[in-house]
Amino acid sequence: MELPTDKGNEALARKLYAEWDEGRGTSKSELERRYWGDGSSHGRRFDRFIRDHLGIQTSKRSKQANRIEELERQVRSLGHHPVGIEPTTEETHLLQSREACLLALRVWNDPTYSFRTGAFSLLFVTAWNNLALAMAMRKKIEWRELDKTGAPILIDEMEKTRHTDDLINSVLSSEQYKGLKENIKFWINLRNRVAHRYLPELDIQVIPQAQAGLLNFETTISNQFGKEHGLAEKLSVPLHLSGFRDPDTYKNFRQTQARLPLDIQSFLSGAEHSPELLTDDTYALRVSFIPFVPASGTSPDAIAHFIKPGEVSTELTEALTDYIVIPKISRGPRPDLRPSDVVNKVLQRIPFHFNTTDHAKIARYLKIRPEKGEPDRSLDEDFCEHSPYGYLYNQKWVDRVVKEISSAEGYKRAIGRDPVPKN
Repeated sequence: MELPTDKGNEALARKLYAEWDEGRGTSKSELERRYWGDGSSHGRRFDRFIRDHLGIQTSKRSKQANRIEELERQVRSLGHHPVGIEPTTEETHLLQSREACLLALRVWNDPTYSFRTGAFSLLFVTAWNNLALAMAMRKKIEWRELDKTGAPILIDEMEKTRHTDDLINSVLSSEQYKGLKENIKFWINLRNRVAHRYLPELDIQVIPQAQAGLLNFETTISNQFGKEHGLAEKLSVPLHLSGFRDPDTYKNFRQTQARLPLDIQSFLSGAEHSPELLTDDTYALRVSFIPFVPASGTSPDAIAHFIKPGEVSTELTEALTDYIVIPKISRGPRPDLRPSDVVNKVLQRIPFHFNTTDHAKIARYLKIRPEKGEPDRSLDEDFCEHSPYGYLYNQKWVDRVVKEISSAEGYKRAIGRDPVPKN
């Protein structure tokens, strides 16, 4: 019996499944003989037909089959293809896509590499091109460029593929991918302009688009082909030495952009004309770095918290839209002494008893801290900072306290009682 058209396949699959009734009705082989005139596959054709058109698994997998599938998944997660299984053209493009993206990241994060943006754009567009080809082949979408007669165009006897952004528009046609597609178009256009030009000043300018593009690639390859093909398990947050200590970072950003050729400046400016794209994190992901120093003698320079796109609260999104954080220019070493540290240092230099209560009194007297009952905050950040962990002071403050209370008169004036000499 001939199969019906594609439109009727789902209906036939439902009819076959109902007759089989999970093994309680007609056997699979009998149904295959009745509808296909051949029962020699012993139910495998039935299983495949039901799975393809209803998404229902009608055969019980053995433990060995599950184990083999898991091992194959692990091999693919390492960027390889299982030995003994000939990869399809689709799988070959998928592997090439993954390798091109990893190589692009290796170039970007290599501190010795100077042709960073040019090489990254070449490799990153190659990664998207191969991923789009794999998706088109899997979805049975025409991936070749055809002539007017409908025949594939040949170049050196090889079938010419469609342009990368044309393929992307076909395999990701939904409006939800607008920012993603604009990001890919950005990298294609940039590649065409800088592939053969040495422009190290460009690196810092395109970080938002590079970060957004990487997240787009990871999400797309994982959603379309499975998490085993993703890159997340192979990557960590790259470490940088520049930018965190420089109070003129924003000014330097503009200065480096001004040193770029005029055509590149024009391209970068034109790419950001749309307010809609500026707020789309699939086009350009901007990360705000806000320094925070905890009250600890072994404090790092700063702690950064990263939040995945889509998980940022409405309140934070509105705040980041309305405000820009500009760090203060440092006036000297950051305060790192706790009140008890200050007391110990002062005691070594004055002839009187001095404790943390006395220290709080002189801090209020000299208007470094607010009066009792008022909210905690620093009134003079030349000497003191307030953090969620309490007050921190610097050596400059220690020197000032010593100067104020080294004499009995100064001690009584600042603390409000006569000093007690040390034994």
